[in-house]
Amino acid sequence: MKRFLVGLMVAAMGAIGFGGVSAFADPSTNWQLASGSAQGSGGLAAFDFSVPDKTRLLYNSKDPALLGNILTSTMSARFTVVGVTGTFTYGGEPSCGGTTGNVRLYFESIPPGTKFAYTNYWWADVPPASAVLANGDFTLTVKVDATQAWSDWNGQPSSANAVEFNAAANNATAVGLSFGGGCFFENGVGTTDGSGTLTLTAFTS
Repeated sequence: MKRFLVGLMVAAMGAIGFGGVSAFADPSTNWQLASGSAQGSGGLAAFDFSVPDKTRLLYNSKDPALLGNILTSTMSARFTVVGVTGTFTYGGEPSCGGTTGNVRLYFESIPPGTKFAYTNYWWADVPPASAVLANGDFTLTVKVDATQAWSDWNGQPSSANAVEFNAAANNATAVGLSFGGGCFFENGVGTTDGSGTLTLTAFTS
């Protein structure tokens, strides 16, 4: 199953500087929101969820401390979700079933001049590197290693594509959190009443 649908162009645009961004808590941290508007405060970055399933990707493509060769490193994120009074929704999965809205760690490698390939994009598949969205405090963590549960744009496992995974991890150009449902990992999430704020407090890769 493909992990990614309309989010593909969003991620590609974001990595070359065209991601839509507004009003982050601390612009010096270089975090960007690929879809939707950021309105929260505190931490590295914060944003409010919306009624449409618009929140697809919170990413960093500028901080050299997080990018480059991340192979064998531990990727982790700490964040808080507060104020959700409705239900999380997710887009793009009418025939897939899936589950409620999810968040997971991801990275990509699309240096200038790179041709599109499924294996330019990698999503962490399972807990503790992914979680069902709800109010609360979260810590996601996973080793950037092909033996761990990662999958590419086309849903293929890193364990069967170790050479390609390692090549991408040796030159990561963006890292962050990806939002979607159970089958498509970056098709966006929202809440039924537009409530809730996510605040990213720490990220390592």
